Amino acid sequence: MISNVTVVSTKDGTESTGMAVAIDKGTIQSISKATDTKIEGSAQLIDATGKFLVPGFLDMHTHASNSLSLPPTDFPALLANGVTGVREASGAPALIQAIHLQNAAVVAGKVDAPEVLIMPSTIFGGQAATAADAVAFVKARKAEGADYLKLVAGNPVAVMAILGEVKNEGFGVAGHLVPSISALDSSNAGWLSMEHLGAGMGLILDCASDQANIRQAVLANPAPPAPNVINPRVYDGNQYQPYYQRIIDTYSDAQCQSLAQAFVKNGTWQAVTLIRLRTQDYGDDPLYTNDPNLIYVDKTRRALWAQTGQLFSTTITPATRATLQQYYALQLRVVKMMQQSGVKMLAGSDLGGGWVVPGFSLHQEFHELAAAGLTPLQILQMTTLNGAQFVGREATMGTVDPGKNADLVLLDGNPIADVANLDKISAVFLRGKYYSRSALDTLLSNVAAAYAAMPLKDLSTALDPTHNDGE
Repeated sequence: MISNVTVVSTKDGTESTGMAVAIDKGTIQSISKATDTKIEGSAQLIDATGKFLVPGFLDMHTHASNSLSLPPTDFPALLANGVTGVREASGAPALIQAIHLQNAAVVAGKVDAPEVLIMPSTIFGGQAATAADAVAFVKARKAEGADYLKLVAGNPVAVMAILGEVKNEGFGVAGHLVPSISALDSSNAGWLSMEHLGAGMGLILDCASDQANIRQAVLANPAPPAPNVINPRVYDGNQYQPYYQRIIDTYSDAQCQSLAQAFVKNGTWQAVTLIRLRTQDYGDDPLYTNDPNLIYVDKTRRALWAQTGQLFSTTITPATRATLQQYYALQLRVVKMMQQSGVKMLAGSDLGGGWVVPGFSLHQEFHELAAAGLTPLQILQMTTLNGAQFVGREATMGTVDPGKNADLVLLDGNPIADVANLDKISAVFLRGKYYSRSALDTLLSNVAAAYAAMPLKDLSTALDPTHNDGE
């Protein structure tokens, strides 16, 4: 029983003070005034006077499954940061099976980890050139148990065939836009979720009055494949700098608003991952290179990130650096405009990318969304209610209500008053299991100790073959 707590509605931000929330068998049994509630039997009483209760956070773009072979994995650090569910963006048949086993262990109370809500299988990066082969690719992924199809590259014939076939198979496409197809055409064809604002130049290319010429030039002058996937701007930033600048210089707010209206009409979601976009454009920022939370990342990944950060410092020209940072500022502006236009958006970190620390990065995402101009309530909705809607789990997730899963975060400050209060975690409940602040700190200390004891391996072992171009 959680007593004397303020329950925050993720629907409209209203606050119900002095409430008692009864939890049993992993679900919320009842919510009533604390003064009208009696504790019976052996029920545990948690006095939450002065605290605020919200649903567990959902990180809706992670690559956490790739760490399953690394004890203690990224999952405990996620849980310690209030994350009770994730959408996984890496895929392979073996990963699907491993995640099914982990989810079962979480339900049984044997593993301290958030639930993996949905995930893809093998990612499409251009393996099929014809429409027939693309259709066969979709069918094979569905047979492997994929919840959605992730796409990061491909020719227009194959991509459009995939967008058509997923409808027949009853699932959708999420991933990176391809330069040969506009964001508008992708949305109109049924693209479900655009990740990282489309990745690279992404959907903002559609917002440039000079988009046709820029798109033609990009297609005629493709960047070489990146030798690693940590920060693609290290490998294409200088080459594409003129195109990024032309987008900035010819940006049309009216054109972008028209695109946002199409997203609303078509039900096209955005998993914006601003923290990942910023770590690419500010690839050697001391905010990341000196982050004290890097102790929660294994040594080999950390070393690879540091190496790529040094490459950013030594190879990115001053002109490219300035353009990339202007582009990020434009991305913040577009995110606010899309929110105001009613585009559905998800909070995600792209855990697995460079300088993106498990769990902590989602809280950095909250602050980047605030910097874009979103309200604390909108940000809270992006990491709770919206995620539940996206995965079709509104009946059991997304709000603090009777009958919902007891996946909850207890906060020391009001999250509607200030987004910084989302960082002030007092406790977490995972399927009703109570993790006090002390227990969460123990999870983190165990992660740090385990990673500190691990040897430094060859840096190539930290590359994620399912993460493709690192976005």
